[in-house]
Amino acid sequence: MSIFIKRILLFTFLLLGIIVLTLIGATSLDRKFTSFKLQNNPKYIVLGHSQPECAFNDSLIPSLKNLSQSGDSYFYIYSKMKEVIKQNSSLKVVFIEFTDNQLNMNENIWSNKYIPYKYPKYSSFISNSDQLLLLKKNPAAFINVQSLSLKRKLTRIIKNDEYFSNDFGNYFYLKRDKTDSLVNTLSSLEEPPQSVDDKVSEVNLSYLDAIIKFCEENSKKVILIRSPLHKTYRESVNEEKYLEILKTRYGTIDYMDFSSFPLSNSQYGDLQHVNHKGAKVFSEWFATLLQNGLLEKENKQAYINDMMPNETEQ
Repeated sequence: MSIFIKRILLFTFLLLGIIVLTLIGATSLDRKFTSFKLQNNPKYIVLGHSQPECAFNDSLIPSLKNLSQSGDSYFYIYSKMKEVIKQNSSLKVVFIEFTDNQLNMNENIWSNKYIPYKYPKYSSFISNSDQLLLLKKNPAAFINVQSLSLKRKLTRIIKNDEYFSNDFGNYFYLKRDKTDSLVNTLSSLEEPPQSVDDKVSEVNLSYLDAIIKFCEENSKKVILIRSPLHKTYRESVNEEKYLEILKTRYGTIDYMDFSSFPLSNSQYGDLQHVNHKGAKVFSEWFATLLQNGLLEKENKQAYINDMMPNETEQ
């Protein structure tokens, strides 16, 4: 019996060794051959979650590439942003979405939903210390997703799919238009919805800090942005907490708030996402501001507010 157990243990260790070596080899090849080079040498990129993903139609904004993706926390943005900056010397400015719901996004880093969704995409480019964070926070999900991650790497290698750009973010053409019904539902409620838990995700914000530091070390200007939001949007964390963090933690970083950009109900997909019609209006306006020297203005927000169209103009 002891010999049998020893053979089982030996086989197990050999199998684990093969798996680990395969993972290391696939990761090394993936890192070596995957390209984050962007077409047309853009000067600007937008990074964030679903709000900027739907708002910035980069086909209408010269020299800008939208790399936002639904569900992206700063943890995953950090991993892809480093590779993008390393491989695109043309970049001058990095626009980073800074919104209320990024303040409590711990679950978007290590929950059972987001590890299988996000980790396989970026696993080759996540540092060892960041991998350990996921392992510590959700060991079961982290271990279970390794096979999916390996399959994704090997598939990319076998297919010689070296261009990763289609996998890490794009403008999303949102067709949905259900804002009227949402507004009517809200107006029928006796009390407005309460804001969500305003507990701040220190882990997520630490990766925003790391993003800013990396950009500054590589001579890329960082500008925090907030995308258009419907005027009846009430599901944010405490606005006072948001503004406090913006002022105290990121007070030296340029910030541009577009949340009050006037759009009609039909130009929103819901209360926090513009649809393709709203994105067209907003993106063309934003492109005009860039062409008119927005980024050279000393007080960018004042210029934005002065140039903001009236609701009757939309």
